[in-house]
Amino acid sequence: MPFESSFNKDLARKLASAEDAEKLLDQELVLYKKRALELNAARVVMAEGYDKVLQGLKLAYPDLDLEDKNLVGSPNRMARALLEICSGLGTHQKEIFSTTFPAENYNEVIILKDIDYTSLCSHHFFPFIGKAHVGYLPDTTHGQDSRVVGLSKLAHIVDMHAQRPQLQERMCYGIMNAIREELKPAGVMVVIEGSHGCLTCRGAKKANASMMTSALDGKFKEDSKLRSEFFSLIGKAL
Repeated sequence: MPFESSFNKDLARKLASAEDAEKLLDQELVLYKKRALELNAARVVMAEGYDKVLQGLKLAYPDLDLEDKNLVGSPNRMARALLEICSGLGTHQKEIFSTTFPAENYNEVIILKDIDYTSLCSHHFFPFIGKAHVGYLPDTTHGQDSRVVGLSKLAHIVDMHAQRPQLQERMCYGIMNAIREELKPAGVMVVIEGSHGCLTCRGAKKANASMMTSALDGKFKEDSKLRSEFFSLIGKAL
């Protein structure tokens, strides 16, 4: 069945902590219905727009056959695809970082590297894909207030910022800032690699070009040795 993944990702966690699981489920179903209808209404509007795009393409290139079986239904497929790839707009960082754990005495760098992502360039709405490398240094000077987070949350915060119309530079800073705000570590560093469709498929058409961006704060900004350690651990030359 298609529900297992979303159940275990979201609903199972809520039900596990609920005093009255049935009451919570009734509330969630009301919200689910409301949200599903909102998304479907958005799909209708978007599909109408994509239909006009194809009609415009037909005006530009009359040989385009809009009755081609591969194009029939494409506006709906295009709308659903865009809703999916922009789903990060419906997520908030506090939801992702809702569960944290004491850092205890761990005061070394924590890194999750090679996080695959897919995003959408907000200039041309071409996809860009790549890998994100995220690291932070817990601040153990705050005792029990020093926090760490499960590794999946670092992957989720990357997805939240990637899955929307985006610039790589802004995405990089947004991930760094979210970790800084929610975990209050001694330092954060994010490095992102991206291959951009707007560069590889059009314009300059440089198929092998890759963009790299970084955003850092705290001790990563102050300590060059710590930055070097980060790059070494993710397998990149400084």
